[in-house]
Amino acid sequence: MPMSVPDLFSRLLGRRRPKPPGMMGRFEVTGLHELSSTIEFRRDTASNLLVLFFVVLAAFLMAAMWFGSFAKQETMRGIVLGSKGSQRLAAIVDGTVSKVWVAQGDKVVVGQRILTIMPQQSAAGAKPLSETELQSLTEQRQTIRRQIAELEASMANDANDLAAMGSNVAKINENLQRQEGVLNAAMTAQDGTIRKLQAYLKLGDVTRDVVIAQERIRQDYTRQLLDVRLQVSQLASSQIERRRTVQQNKMANANERAQLGRALAELESRIERARSAISTDVIVGIDGRIAALNVREGSDVRVGDTLAALGDPDATFTIGLQAPSKTMGLLAIGQRVVLKYDAFPYKTFGIKHGRIMAIGRQPMSIPKEDDPGAMLDVSLAKAGPRPPPQSKYLIEVEPEDRTIEAYGAERPILVGSTLSADVVVERRRLIDWVLDPIFAMRGRT
Repeated sequence: MPMSVPDLFSRLLGRRRPKPPGMMGRFEVTGLHELSSTIEFRRDTASNLLVLFFVVLAAFLMAAMWFGSFAKQETMRGIVLGSKGSQRLAAIVDGTVSKVWVAQGDKVVVGQRILTIMPQQSAAGAKPLSETELQSLTEQRQTIRRQIAELEASMANDANDLAAMGSNVAKINENLQRQEGVLNAAMTAQDGTIRKLQAYLKLGDVTRDVVIAQERIRQDYTRQLLDVRLQVSQLASSQIERRRTVQQNKMANANERAQLGRALAELESRIERARSAISTDVIVGIDGRIAALNVREGSDVRVGDTLAALGDPDATFTIGLQAPSKTMGLLAIGQRVVLKYDAFPYKTFGIKHGRIMAIGRQPMSIPKEDDPGAMLDVSLAKAGPRPPPQSKYLIEVEPEDRTIEAYGAERPILVGSTLSADVVVERRRLIDWVLDPIFAMRGRT
């Protein structure tokens, strides 16, 4: 006979009811015990499973924090430098490549023309000068150069004349000083003779006319000595006057030379602009081979663009990265980096890898505190105080691949291409990251 709900709650609450007599009473007691055991077993199983779940979760979290780690990356800008010993040829004017005279892999010598660039017209629409106007400017330049040469020759002649005059004056002064010495000696001797004659005159051995004659001779010596001294004075005055004249001429010639120099510099600038407006040739400065040719006829170029590179075309090129000073203590030779070329967006063409092969020890640039270019992010200038400027160091990276697959074809990576590189500068375990603040607080206490 099934048990009613009030009877079931009465038994669960411990209330006793009179047992029904006979066999039916025993069956009722047995069913109640089985139901109670089932409820207890289910409650214990759920609790055990819940405890086991939390234990497993805690163990998983501890294992993840112990064995798990995270990496801190630094993004750096860079450029493809070419192979070691190569030379990069950059555009010096804005314009269009009108002629390519060489091909990649060709041998070239010093002074050889490899490209011709047709410069763009100015923003005001000014047209380039004609050949006749260029010839006129060239003739004016030759005239000014001839005038400058004449002035320099005149200045050199004045300097030579002044030097020769100084030498001649020195010789004349030497002769006059010698004459003065001879006259002084003669006057001294004549004075002695006059004193003797005056003594003889007192004794009556000579006449008065003899003494007067000797005194006249002494006066002649005195007059000659005065003439010599006057010549020395006149010679010194003429030398001073000549030097003053030469100095004035020199200053006048120097001013005229400066004016002609400025006019010549302006003409040189106009001639160079005129020639550049007609065409500009790119000339190589060393012997070698064309390792990379980044332009073709009709390509538009701007000042600073890499046109070509000289070196070994089969050599592996290197990449130069600009690393901030805060990362220098965390980089190592052989460390792997992720390369993202600007010409091949990594979201479309994927990423490439390379390894650090050299770390510069001297800074490429040392920014100043008031240098606006030292800002790492322009938005930070608006958000608040900017971070302190940092020096940049050159990091050389050797790429693992020289080409990138783009649309089913292998495309070469050109010298001068710009890129971004992600470098792992710090790798830490999660447990260390969690416990470091606690250890830091203990260290401060």
